[in-house]
Amino acid sequence: MGKESIGMGSLRRRMLVRVAIGIFAIAIGGGRAFAQDRGGFTALVDLGLGVQNDSAIEETAVGLAGLNFGVGAFLTENLAVMFRISGTNVGYDLGVDYGQVSGVAAPTVQFWQSDKFNVEAGAGLGYWRGDNDDASRGFGLILGAGYSIFNRGKHNLQVGLQYAPAFTDPGTVHNIGFTFGYQFQ
Repeated sequence: MGKESIGMGSLRRRMLVRVAIGIFAIAIGGGRAFAQDRGGFTALVDLGLGVQNDSAIEETAVGLAGLNFGVGAFLTENLAVMFRISGTNVGYDLGVDYGQVSGVAAPTVQFWQSDKFNVEAGAGLGYWRGDNDDASRGFGLILGAGYSIFNRGKHNLQVGLQYAPAFTDPGTVHNIGFTFGYQFQ
């Protein structure tokens, strides 16, 4: 059974890496991003390849980033405030398979520097929860950037990079996501 679980973990990692490469190939290959019609209500959802490093167990694993989401409003054409959740879901090989979900739930500010590029930052509740029902909460940050690969009116597809460290007891869990998502603007 040990070899099967190691094989499945390796297969899952290879599949997730291929998905991430495909997402970024689409972004680099060019999509059409027009002048954007930002204002009022906004909502976003994204997912992708996640990397989680848990300093308490001194391990790093690859898994899923997301399903991350946010909801809020644009205060100006280039500035939005949102409530966001960003995190990762991975499986560690600690002699037995051990799954862990970690992330941050926080208010954030999203700033569009151009029609194609945005940055985001926020602070709130960091958390992690393991398969054996161990869990911890603490302070957390959300830092991210997104690049629009396609836009039509208020509909936007983008690739992004998110970093959401959760400063919990017994240590910090670093959550990094390479994502593909949709934002209604």
